[in-house]
Amino acid sequence: MTDEQREIWELVRRINRAWTSGAAHEVAELFDAAAVVIAPGLQGRVEGRDAIVRSFEDYIHHARTHSFEEEEHSVDVFGDLAVVTYRFAIRYTLNTEDGERDETGQEVLVLRRGPSGWKAIWRTQVPG
Repeated sequence: MTDEQREIWELVRRINRAWTSGAAHEVAELFDAAAVVIAPGLQGRVEGRDAIVRSFEDYIHHARTHSFEEEEHSVDVFGDLAVVTYRFAIRYTLNTEDGERDETGQEVLVLRRGPSGWKAIWRTQVPG
């Protein structure tokens, strides 16, 4: 893995650490202002950094994350664009339920390098 690929992977890990630790506001600096998040199963989309941060805040208010593991990651760089894929396993509890939920899936992100560094511009998860 090149230094640039490591830098990009660390950015993705920072996004994940922010929302899993309850710090949704920190996600804002990692997404482009015009970024798009596609909900798992193509069940909707969230457009714009502010709306994306609100979606992370909604999750944090409705659930508690017990663990989040990233596995088998890949970072491909094409000039000023990068595509990141990885498998994940998450364990969480919804505030309205007693039992824990375990889910696995794959995440795909597209990032663009700009004047302020790499920013996520597109993100989706596929149930796994």
